[in-house]
Formats: sequence, structure tokens, C-alpha cells
Amino acid sequence: MHKVLFFCCFLSLSSFATKVSPLDSNFSYTGRFDLTNEKVISFGYTGSKIEFDFKGEDLRIGLSDLSDGFPEHENYYNIIVNGKVIDVIKATIGLKYYKIDLPSAHLFYKIEIFKRTEVICAIGAFHGIQFNKGELRKSNRIKRNIEWIGDSFLCGYGNMVSNNPPPNGNPSTGFHAKNENGYESFGAISSRALAANFYSVAISGRGVYRNFDGSTTGVIPSIYELIYPDSLGAKHYSFQINQDLVVIKLSTNDFGPEIQSPPILLDSTSFVKAYLSFIDIVVKHNPKAKIILAIGGGLSDWYPSGLKRLSRCRSWVNVILNESKLLHSNKFDFFEFKTISAPYGEDWHPTIKSQNKMAKEVTPFIKEFMGW
Repeated sequence: MHKVLFFCCFLSLSSFATKVSPLDSNFSYTGRFDLTNEKVISFGYTGSKIEFDFKGEDLRIGLSDLSDGFPEHENYYNIIVNGKVIDVIKATIGLKYYKIDLPSAHLFYKIEIFKRTEVICAIGAFHGIQFNKGELRKSNRIKRNIEWIGDSFLCGYGNMVSNNPPPNGNPSTGFHAKNENGYESFGAISSRALAANFYSVAISGRGVYRNFDGSTTGVIPSIYELIYPDSLGAKHYSFQINQDLVVIKLSTNDFGPEIQSPPILLDSTSFVKAYLSFIDIVVKHNPKAKIILAIGGGLSDWYPSGLKRLSRCRSWVNVILNESKLLHSNKFDFFEFKTISAPYGEDWHPTIKSQNKMAKEVTPFIKEFMGW
């Protein structure tokens, strides 16, 4: 587990020789960012990343949260230097500038600021950087792009802890923002292994037709075209990035209400119809991308007993796969993750170890599918 360091040093803007606006062309943004405000760039989804190269002294980055201040409505960021996570920042509601310690003032370093918490924690805001002496330049960009669409597994929900199941432990801990690390989710891990940019559209508890709590509002298809789901107005995403691959790993939450007593069974017709309509939207914005429909990880045929949730999901998604191949010119394929096992992260989610196992399962499949 990475050691979490909290930097809480607030610096006056006037104490630095150089201040760089977040709209400076040397910053590269990976993810869904609102670039309409020249003083601050805001964003929400797990894996939203700011990167640049820097050489110099006393580098500090400006971050704040748009949040109600509730303990679980806070963001954590991995600070990555030359590909290695060196620090973790816990952001605050008020603007603070956080010092990034670099080994030398005479060498360029690739700096990445990676939002490891999901959009329901808080909207993040980047205010640019400041430093005393130095030079800023644009990082060399990776050319491959993968968009991952999913739920809590892709967000890294609770993966920073490891719990045994009863009677020796209890994974039903509830959510804690500090224990969510999207950098160590299967999608991010796989993207790094494939030398691809990681784009994610994922929210815990959301599904295609219905959510884990049984509601049908706020499902992933309804927010896919927006920069911010559920907040800050309906700002639409530009879809200017040409995705090489889109991986859709949804459906676990659609089957969520079936664990209730009595179970609320998922209607196959409604699910298939909603999924096919969503693929229409995905294809509309990614006409040249290859698409993988993925399932598994959180479903099984043994729980709840007799419902065969995994088999039913597999059957229905394969129907969707075959229909999509007829309707669209994109190349499609199907992938199934193995059901995760103990120990578990928070609320029975995968640990970092399990997330790495999932990444190792899907990475060679993608490599072959894409010809990479």
C-alpha cells in the first residue's frame, strides 16, 4: 500500500516569481475537463490526469475541491514523477498550493497529477502551478487511447485495504475516499501495461438499465455525454479524442437488486434494449474505435443461490454483442473476468492484488484484439 502523505502548506501567490495559468499550452489533460474558465480547470472522473515536464526549483501545484466538506466528499491525487508515485495529496475546499519535491533542479521531470477518487467524492479544480526558477514544457504524449466505461471496480473502490470474509473479518465497511485508488484499478493498470492513455467514465453503483439501488435515473448511458454527471449543469463533453478502444464493463449493478430479499429480478428485455441504445451512443462518438463488452469480476452463479446471475449476464451480453456486430461497422469482442475471491476491499470489492489479477487477465486479450 502506498504511504499517504498530506501536504497542507498554503503559499501566497505573490511569493513566487512565476505563475502558470491552467490554460497554458504546456499542460496536457487526459480525461473530461471543463476548459471554459481561464483561471481554473475543473474535472470529476477517476483517472483525470494533468501532465507536463518541469525543470527548476520550488514547484507547487494549485488544487481545490468543489465539495460540501463531508469526509467522504474529498479528493485524493497521486503525484507521479517519471512514472513513479512519489506522493499522495488530499485536496481541500479552499485553494492550496502543494510542494512537489524533485531530486534535482537541473533536470526535466515528467509530472503527472492523477485523480484517484471518483466523481461522487468531489469535483476537482486545477489552478495551475507556481515556482521560483524553472522551465515548463509539454510532455511527449502516448499515442494510444483507451476509454474504459464501468462502475466501482473501475474506480478502485476500497482497494487500498484487505479484509477477510466472516467469521474472521468483515468487508462490509462502507466507503472511505482515502481507500479508493483508481490508479490501481484494472483499467489503469492495463492501460499502463499497453502504453495507452487511460480515459474512464465510471461511477460506483451505476448500471446500464438500472443502478445497484434499483433506481433507473443517473445510469451510465444518461451521463455518458456529459463532463460532469449529476452536478454543475449539463455541460457536454466534446469527444475530440480519437479512442482506439472502448471497453464497456457494466452490468454488475444492474443485477444488484437481485441480492435483496426477495430478489428484484432484472428484466432481460429492458436490459438488452438499454445496452443496445447505449452502444449506439458510444459508436456515435467513437466511430472508428474497436469495442469490447466485458463482464464478470463481481458476479457469480452461486450467489444468490439459484439465480445464476453470471450465466444470465453472459447470455444477454452475447446477444447484445451479436446484434451490435450486425448494426455497426466497429469491430466488437467479448471478455469475461474471473469472479474475484477473498480477501476483499471495502464492501466486498477487489483489493489492489485482485485488481492486478484482473489487469493481467484482460491485458493480453486487448493486445491481441488490437494488434499491439
